Amino acid sequence: MDTTRGDTNRGDTNQPAREATDDVAFTVVDFETTGLDPSTDRILQVAALVVDADGAVVDSFDTIVKPQNPDEFENSAAHVNGISDEQVLSGMPLKEALERVWSMSRGRWFTAHNARFDIGFLHAESARVGIEDTLETWIDTLALARSIDTEHTRRHSLSALCEHYGIERERAHEALSDARATAELLVHLTREIGLGSPRELPGYFAR
Repeated sequence: MDTTRGDTNRGDTNQPAREATDDVAFTVVDFETTGLDPSTDRILQVAALVVDADGAVVDSFDTIVKPQNPDEFENSAAHVNGISDEQVLSGMPLKEALERVWSMSRGRWFTAHNARFDIGFLHAESARVGIEDTLETWIDTLALARSIDTEHTRRHSLSALCEHYGIERERAHEALSDARATAELLVHLTREIGLGSPRELPGYFAR
């Protein structure tokens, strides 16, 4: 989910980066949620894409999350996002959905637009369902875009950046569509900072 908040550190990683290798891969994640507060709101839609070192999508997963308490979804953002009550009630249990995200993220760079938003929900929701939180390193395309725009001449929402780079976005605020847009944005930002492909990003962060 894009809330255009986040750090301005280059790439926004919280650990020393790994060395660049041909095995570098990224898991681009987007959560749509019932609100903005991980302590009270819930994830309602999940998308994760595995992106290889050249920026190609090689695996994908998306699902609507079935709530443990259906009342949590009344008057929530689900209706704004075009998710019906029937879709919500037939969705995947949260624990199962998050286990897929964690599995796809293992050994890869967790990537999101405004990553701290998605990570906040990943931490909170994983704790609720008893999943061990092992996230150590991530990339934030929002922070990366801001680091490039040193003259502050652009808006940095996902919508604005998609328009700037000519990225087709099928449907705003739909998890899979936003994850695909973020994956493509990662490639554009990589090129703009003068790198040949995303495989070189770990070395860039280590500078």
